Amino acid sequence: MKNLKFLIVGILLLGLNSCVDEDKILSIPPSGALITITPDGAAVFDLNDINASIFSGELNDATLNVANYELTANVYYKSSNTKSSSVTVYSASTFPSRLEISAAEVLSALGLSSSDVTPGDLVEFRATMTTDDGRVFTHTDRNGDAGGEALIGAYSWDVPFFCPFVDADAAGSWKVAATWPSYFNEPYHNAADGATVTATVSGDVITFNDLFGPGKDLTVTIDRETSAVVSAGTASLGAAMAYYAGYTNPVLGGRTAGVYFFSCTGQFSIDLEQCVDQGCFSSGSDTKLTLTKL
Repeated sequence: MKNLKFLIVGILLLGLNSCVDEDKILSIPPSGALITITPDGAAVFDLNDINASIFSGELNDATLNVANYELTANVYYKSSNTKSSSVTVYSASTFPSRLEISAAEVLSALGLSSSDVTPGDLVEFRATMTTDDGRVFTHTDRNGDAGGEALIGAYSWDVPFFCPFVDADAAGSWKVAATWPSYFNEPYHNAADGATVTATVSGDVITFNDLFGPGKDLTVTIDRETSAVVSAGTASLGAAMAYYAGYTNPVLGGRTAGVYFFSCTGQFSIDLEQCVDQGCFSSGSDTKLTLTKL
């Protein structure tokens, strides 16, 4: 019986050794392709200096199988929700590779000038990657791993056009237009629509004084480097909502994703989420503001 046990163990060990024999391991190719980018240039394209405003970064082949990387660009026009045609603006076949492209170069490749775009419009960069064995991948093939925090996948990204924030452009009188759902008819809504208010600027904070009534300000905080809105909102606008007295301490808070305050345009729009002590309403209940500089 002991001899039988030793024989079985010996066979098992032989099997394990054969499994780790490097000559027996098959090479499993990557299931996709991934070029990563480490950006180190401008995060936005400055319309006041399109030649010096350069997006740049180093591209690396994370999957070690990319034979060609091609990058296209188009302009997304925010006001009309339309796009220009796209053109190839960069390609690479060896890595690491250096990407440097200015706003002027993108516009020229698209047959556009700086007067054809406005702050808030986007350059949409989209990539196509071809592997050593001829497979082709685009930004539509990207999964969560390629777009995750650990790897900055160079499949797709957007760079907005902007103008530098100038305090004097933002400070002063603004005309307010407000819309809200018909089932709401709060005093602060009615106070806002059609009002003329004064904006003051202190550091990164713009305050639209008394926008929702006396002492009921809208405060907007921006990133001055990009003019992106970091936060926006009000303090309590009353003890309770007229809509339902059980909803206490109503406030309005900004939905800030993709929202910019470009002082040079003389206009600012934002959707504000309706919240109370008991929670927040869905986006269908938002108050929408458009402010125009006078």
